[in-house]
Amino acid sequence: MRRQEEQLVGALFDVLEAEGHGEARQRLLRAYDSTASESRDELIERLIAELVTVLNEQLDPEEGADALTDAIEFLFDRLVSVVEVAPVAIVVVDADGAVQLWNDGAERLFGWTEADALGSRLVSREAEATEPFGDSLSRLERGERLTGVETRHPHRDGSLVDIRYWAAPLRDRDGAFDGATYVATDVGERKRREQRLTVLNRVLRHNIRNDVNVVFGHLEALAAERPDDDPHVEAMERRLAGIVDLSDAARRVERLQDSEGEASRTTFDLSALVSGRVEEFEATYAEAEFTVEAPGGVEAVAHDLLPYALDNLLENAVEHSGPSPRVRAAVREAGDRALFAVADDGPGLPAHEREVLTRSNETQLTHSTGMGIWLVRWIVRASGGELGVAESDIGGTEITVTLRG
Repeated sequence: MRRQEEQLVGALFDVLEAEGHGEARQRLLRAYDSTASESRDELIERLIAELVTVLNEQLDPEEGADALTDAIEFLFDRLVSVVEVAPVAIVVVDADGAVQLWNDGAERLFGWTEADALGSRLVSREAEATEPFGDSLSRLERGERLTGVETRHPHRDGSLVDIRYWAAPLRDRDGAFDGATYVATDVGERKRREQRLTVLNRVLRHNIRNDVNVVFGHLEALAAERPDDDPHVEAMERRLAGIVDLSDAARRVERLQDSEGEASRTTFDLSALVSGRVEEFEATYAEAEFTVEAPGGVEAVAHDLLPYALDNLLENAVEHSGPSPRVRAAVREAGDRALFAVADDGPGLPAHEREVLTRSNETQLTHSTGMGIWLVRWIVRASGGELGVAESDIGGTEITVTLRG
């Protein structure tokens, strides 16, 4: 209640001044100044106590009632204006699921007017999980808060609307369940766009792989007539391999899109994962010097694509260093978090690559030369983790991934 109490005190400051009760307002200001160094909760408690005293001593009962009424009306008008102009659906139901408030956003989303909706049943405690709002009312009654739940709800015209909703319980002064507030938004266009991109991605990936296989076949025939170290053949092979890698990266992006939340996460033995991946890289990159600091027993919860993110960081450390790169992979725990860091002795991560890791979206000024860095970022985000970039103590860049332990 602290925020509501604070808002009420603030509204009364304004009302007392507007209604000419300057002496009472000054007394409240002096009380505020004398307690400003206290904690926020203590400050509000003192101001509420002083407010009651001021209203009793400085105003007669009728003036005090008028001031409180005006302050509450002021706050109510502000709340109503926010609800009315909100671009999302805001619906308040009673303990039985009957609609008590239905804003303009709800009318736009579902099609029914306020007159149609008021008093009608939006959801019930006995609802099945398969219904639009499922068993949300009974869950809210048990004290849960619902965040970002996706479902389909009938529109007045008979169509189904893809929505995402948030909900929180309401309590009366005795703490008993008194209803709930639902906030919903239309995600239909987003889902249609995702579906179109998924189809396009799959078609392009299939066609690219087929075309690359054909080109590889012709290249092998031509290469048989050329010297083994022909630079033109090698260049074409590298380019074709890069196209295949890009196709694989697109597949992984699709997997990230299709798997969100806890269902896509698993518990990794982080020490074993890092040690095993470094061992594979040592066999592939004989010219590189790898060191591992991975004490046993460190576990982390992450998206199941985490090994691919680790591979990208190790590969990036090797390929962007000198002819004899040094790479260090370290694992450690920090409270309830687990982390691994990949450091190199290269020239440092380019500014635009660093921007990819520290910004949430790609712009014309922040772009990566490949998909690897972006995939690392997306996988870490899907894991609920964090990325950090710093200079390494061996001369290059150190990238740290922090995850839930």
